[in-house]
Amino acid sequence: MLKRLLIVLAWLFAAALPAVAQAATPSPASLEKSAQTVDFADRKPVLDLVDALKPYRGPAPAETDGSVWYVLTISNSATVPTTRILLAPEPPAAPLRVLPVSSRPRIRQIVASDPGIAIVDASAFVRHSFEITIPPSASVALALHIQNAARPPVVLAWTEAALSSQHRRLSIFIAAVVGLIAAAMLITGGLAVMTGHAAPRWAALALFALVLARLSGTGLFDTSVVTSVGGPYGLTAMLAGFALAAGFCLIDTVVPFSMTWPGSERYVHWTLYGIIALSLASYLGVPAATLVTEALLLFGTSAGAAYLVHRGREGDRPARVLAPAATIFALVALATAVATVGGFADNFAAPATVAGFSAAGALLLALAIVAGEGLVTVSHWRLALANLNHHAPAHASPQTASALAAIGASHQGVFDLDFQKNVVNLSAEAAALIGFKAAPRRFKRAAWLARIHPEDRDVYVQAIGEFSQRIDLAFRIEFRVESEAGHYPWFELRATMLGEAPPAARCLGLLADISARKDADAIPVPVLRDPLTGLGNRVALEQAIAGLGERLPRASLALLDVDRFKAIHASLGDAGADAILVEIARRLTAGFGARAQVFRLGGDAFAVLFGDADIMAAGAELIAAAKPVHMVEGREVFAPASVGLASGQGIAAPADLLKNAEQALAEAKRHGGGVAKIHSGELAAAAPDDSVVLETELRRALDEDQLDVFYQPIVRLSDRSVVGFEALLRWHHPEKGLVVPSDFIAHSEETGLIVPLGRFALERAAKALADWQRFFPLDPPLFVSVNLSRGQLRDRAFEGVLRATLSRERIAPGTLKLELTESVAATAEDVRPILQRLHELGVGIAIDDFGTGMSNFSQLKELPFDTLKIDRSFLARLNGQEDSQEAVVLRSIVTLAHDLGRDVVVEGVENDHDALWVKGLGCDYAQGFCFSQALPASEALNYLAMHFDERTAVPERSALS
Repeated sequence: MLKRLLIVLAWLFAAALPAVAQAATPSPASLEKSAQTVDFADRKPVLDLVDALKPYRGPAPAETDGSVWYVLTISNSATVPTTRILLAPEPPAAPLRVLPVSSRPRIRQIVASDPGIAIVDASAFVRHSFEITIPPSASVALALHIQNAARPPVVLAWTEAALSSQHRRLSIFIAAVVGLIAAAMLITGGLAVMTGHAAPRWAALALFALVLARLSGTGLFDTSVVTSVGGPYGLTAMLAGFALAAGFCLIDTVVPFSMTWPGSERYVHWTLYGIIALSLASYLGVPAATLVTEALLLFGTSAGAAYLVHRGREGDRPARVLAPAATIFALVALATAVATVGGFADNFAAPATVAGFSAAGALLLALAIVAGEGLVTVSHWRLALANLNHHAPAHASPQTASALAAIGASHQGVFDLDFQKNVVNLSAEAAALIGFKAAPRRFKRAAWLARIHPEDRDVYVQAIGEFSQRIDLAFRIEFRVESEAGHYPWFELRATMLGEAPPAARCLGLLADISARKDADAIPVPVLRDPLTGLGNRVALEQAIAGLGERLPRASLALLDVDRFKAIHASLGDAGADAILVEIARRLTAGFGARAQVFRLGGDAFAVLFGDADIMAAGAELIAAAKPVHMVEGREVFAPASVGLASGQGIAAPADLLKNAEQALAEAKRHGGGVAKIHSGELAAAAPDDSVVLETELRRALDEDQLDVFYQPIVRLSDRSVVGFEALLRWHHPEKGLVVPSDFIAHSEETGLIVPLGRFALERAAKALADWQRFFPLDPPLFVSVNLSRGQLRDRAFEGVLRATLSRERIAPGTLKLELTESVAATAEDVRPILQRLHELGVGIAIDDFGTGMSNFSQLKELPFDTLKIDRSFLARLNGQEDSQEAVVLRSIVTLAHDLGRDVVVEGVENDHDALWVKGLGCDYAQGFCFSQALPASEALNYLAMHFDERTAVPERSALS
């Protein structure tokens, strides 16, 4: 509504047509000569006649329109006729009268005592002027009829040449000033139309009102209908007030006052409405309104400039952009006030010159809006902090309102850490997420830090400290914050450091509650159905056994495992192997579903839980069910099975039923398969590291999500910044705890389980890498190395899996690195073409554990590898002897690798001494406990947030590229 009011009123006065007022022309009865005579032959280009004027006291009736007659005596001491042009310029303090003035001072008529004096109306030359020609050696009395001249007015007598030159210069200057302001208005107006932003819209309205005010000040509208109410000064004051109101809105849009004075929105609106009301009062001729408006212009422009300068010194970039233009407008207002009270009385061009500086301010404003158009988007965040009632301020643009609505709809809140004021500002949404009332909150920085969970405080402090040195770089961090109720919900902060140069002036971002996600990660939701067969899975089996209760002694459990399934899978592929498993599930369900529960435990293992059955007969039935031939794509396939059975009679706990059945199955496998074995006391002494048991547990681990990927940082030795990670498998065994790869990788190679294990590690690491590259857009980008076994290389499906993973995650080329041992890379001829194809897919290749075998660079140089990883045993064998043979060998390896254009990573760096020594050798990168142990994904992210280094240019030797 306010915007529409400004536009309508401004266009109303711009479109009004001038109407020339008619004035009566009375004649004086007689004239008296004044004591002081003005010689028109004086060589001065302009003569001031104010001291020679005397009020006329003749018999003429009193004027009813406030005009007054004055008399003066003029002479011509020259020997030739002399011509001067008389006009009445605006006297000092004319706009500052309490009562409105209907028009500016002007000469309405001139009467001479000598009819030989030529008096001609020169208004066609200069408005409201008269040309007087006096003969040589003559002296004559003149009567001047002057309007709005209660006191002796200022009357000037110009030579025609001087006035013509002055008028021409001022006309050109004023036209240029108005043209520049109008150009700036068009620029900002065009930007407002193209972007829809509020800032350029308010700037264009302010400049439009300023153009009209300048035109009004020249007297362009003096004889039109628009000055018939409050006079020309009231019209000019109103237009200037409208310009101030629009400028006020511009400042509050870009640098909201609520950022400095929270809760000030209501007072801001009152102030704005007051400016508009006072401006209208000036136009309507309300006594003293024009005077107060002129004072408000001086105070308002000065206050606006001071506010922007203050905010700019506190690091507010938009304020710095607008401050120069606002300062010029404040100086123009001050100079105008000085000119109004007569401060430049002896300089006729001073008022116009002062007005000219407003053109410079207009151009600066337009340039600030155009060049700093991005400041409008930054103001979205500022307005969000001022949003008390979940609504955008009334003067916000549609884009701003949409941005605020989107923040609220996404259940996020604005977080603003001001480093200079040491305060943390939270929007209403952010405060509500933490548990406070839905209103903006402000904390001292120390008070906010005290609310962060003690276990997360160091991570938060280190992350903020590190990122404060990296301007304009986005980052992400997770931590817990104490709510008003004393709870500690989890929050994710996605933010960017802002400022001209490090350290940052503020940290601005979005705060989101991730407690639900953390809870879900901490307590996995059990999945009870096998997706392939539709049978219950291992979790469902364990729940069924636990639910037996008093029926447990009568129950029995049979585990069935397909023999030679690895060979079947290799022959038929995934689709054929899955068809076999589906058929076995159908047979078991058809044969036993009416009297037992059937489950698939993962891989090629099934379980049948009987409530009451002859355990020996059940075993024979299961063996018989697996014997019939399977038809797959026209081929006959035999898939016999081994069965292990256990009874619930005499067991101590429900879990022992499954454990005993697994031991019986292992015994059946040891007897060559194709048989059924029943658990007995002798089987209870089976070795816990039995290979069959280990294989069964590993298959169960894959199905039950017991596996995880940890990440050990790899750092650049030159500056200790993180450049990547090595992905390492970990097994969360339900009984043994965390199991390291050395305890199960070798076995998985033998059994073929290395293929699904490797696929799991590859996909999990690629997803983590994609996330990190989005969170930390570095140059060169972060990388992750994943170990690759001989079994994976020979897996025909591996290339397809790798291609699909790269396509899905969209990671930077070469940043997913495959590590294979030196023995695999250097001794297998058939590996080289495979590695070449993998390299062409966009992965990096690293030779791992280099130095543990008979290293042969003549073979390795033919491989498409880009990184050499020196085994930890080299540093271990040094034992502090840096001049030993091992040191010589290590130095030679590093030199030779660099000569071949390969990067070098040293493993097993345990302390700073080792790190400095290998750095001196020329090694590029290192990993080891000196920097960090292997970390879970969440801790690796925090480690990265605290230790990564911003890189904007590719180094001479790029990070493992």
